[in-house]
Order: sequence, then structure tokens, then C-alpha cells
Amino acid sequence: MSSGGFIIGIEGVDAVGKQTQTLLLKKWLRRNGFACVGMSFPDYGTPIGKEIAAFLSAERNFPPQVRHMLFAANRWEKLTVIKRYQNEGKVINVNRYTESNLVYGMAYGLPIKWLSALEDGIPKTNMVLVLNAPPKQLASRRWDKDSYEKDQDLQQRASALYKELARRFGWGVIDATKNVEEIHDSIIGLVKHQLLRRGSRTH
Repeated sequence: MSSGGFIIGIEGVDAVGKQTQTLLLKKWLRRNGFACVGMSFPDYGTPIGKEIAAFLSAERNFPPQVRHMLFAANRWEKLTVIKRYQNEGKVINVNRYTESNLVYGMAYGLPIKWLSALEDGIPKTNMVLVLNAPPKQLASRRWDKDSYEKDQDLQQRASALYKELARRFGWGVIDATKNVEEIHDSIIGLVKHQLLRRGSRTH
């Protein structure tokens, strides 16, 4: 049984429901006695996070390499917090993590080895769950879209890459065309066995 933390990354293209499912999973974990914390990236409350918000809102114009260096740096800013949660044995439930940088960076034509090296030293996920739905079905879900969300070609490339990398790295893929409760049930079905076997409960 591991005494360290357990990182679950909730991934997928923009507007697929990651935030909702991350919150539901956190509630389920706490209700079932697991010491759980939630995190979300980008974290716009940090200095690097403010730069990310600036280029997503078109206030800055950075090339893809700089943008994805900033996405990675945003996690380096939170390294102490992530490691503290790990040392406390927490389940860390993350809305977007290192895998997002791989997918969206590759969607811009950046090499996976270079993208991976940017976050070499950041704690790795123990489990990745990809919410999968056609981006065209998601286009109407948000009106306040940032520059990445508005780019439907980018979203299509990212969607295909999520599925490709899921096959390569063994990430779980969830059908996100279903309703919120069904998606949540599918997520619980994948995480329950691992976490119950691990036994890291608060009581």
C-alpha cells in the first residue's frame, strides 16, 4: 500500500466538462473517506498564471514555444504545494495537468520529447481520465471563449491527439457525450477499485 499521494488528472478538450467532473469526483472521494484536494491548471492566481491569462485573452502575443513553456512553468510554481499534498498522502484531483501541455503543444506541432522535458521533475499522474466528445458538439457550451477555445481546428487536433496518446500511454477514456451523472458514474467505476485497494482513507 502506498503512503504517498495519488494524482488523478481529468483531461479533455475545452468545454467537455472537466471542471464539473473534477468537482463531483472530489465530493465523492471526500464522502467516501478519502483525504482529497482539488487543483486546476492553468492557475491564474500566480504570476505566470497572469501571463497565461494575458495571452489567452489576446493581450500578449507569444509563439507556441513560449506559451507552452508558461503552461509548464505554472505547474513549477505550484511544485511545493503538490509535493506537500503527496507527502500528506492526499488524493490530488487535478483539472488539467501535464498531459494537457503534451496534447495542446503537439497540436501546435511541438515535439513531445521537448514538451515532456519542460515538466521533467513535476510529480507524475497516477491515473489520467480523458473526457471524450466531438469538439463541434461542445462549441455552443461557452460564450466567453479564450483564444484556444475559439480555435475549432486546434480543438479537433487536440481531440484526436488525446485519443492517440490515451492508446499509447494507457489513459482511461470516458464517453463525455452522456449526461453529467452517467459520466460521473463512469469515472467512479475507473477510480474506485484502485483507490479502495490503495486504502488511503481519512477514517
